[in-house]
Amino acid sequence: MARVTVVRSLYNRFEHLVHELSKFGTVGAIALVVNMGVFNAFLFAVPGKQIVAKVVSTVVATCVAYVGNRYWTYKDRDKIDRGREMLFFFVINGVAMVIEVMFVFISKYGLGRDGTLAVNVASYVFGLPLGMLFRLYCYRTFVFPEGMAEEEVGVPAAAHTPLYPVGHPLHVPHGHRQQPVPETASR
Repeated sequence: MARVTVVRSLYNRFEHLVHELSKFGTVGAIALVVNMGVFNAFLFAVPGKQIVAKVVSTVVATCVAYVGNRYWTYKDRDKIDRGREMLFFFVINGVAMVIEVMFVFISKYGLGRDGTLAVNVASYVFGLPLGMLFRLYCYRTFVFPEGMAEEEVGVPAAAHTPLYPVGHPLHVPHGHRQQPVPETASR
């Protein structure tokens, strides 16, 4: 019985994160299917152009992911300027695309493995997981940040920390101001 209570307590504490990750994962799975479909269709139509295929498939999947994340996963987040949001989103996905393309490049030019299976493994087993972790962190932090409470805006945490600890002769309790010491004229 106590174990159920602990599990329930943990779930309640992280419920918002569980829901967010499940939505992010669903959007990611749809974008992955689009990415793999476009990538392999491109490889079939234009053999030997693995790098171009990876770039094109990632750009198409990025557009799908933006729509899914903006209007479903992070729909409740405060929206920064839409142009800025899109710029951040596509720059972050550009960096993630470089991570994925790097593994296809290594497979093709570094290892001499440019077959369909080899480049799919390089892209989706090695490149995609690293790109996904990068995207998740950056989306939460920069593209779709959580809103800040009104009292947090513009007031650093250190502003509420006393300068001197309790017990120190110069400690001033919160809410009390010391009166300025009048200067005496010296003759």
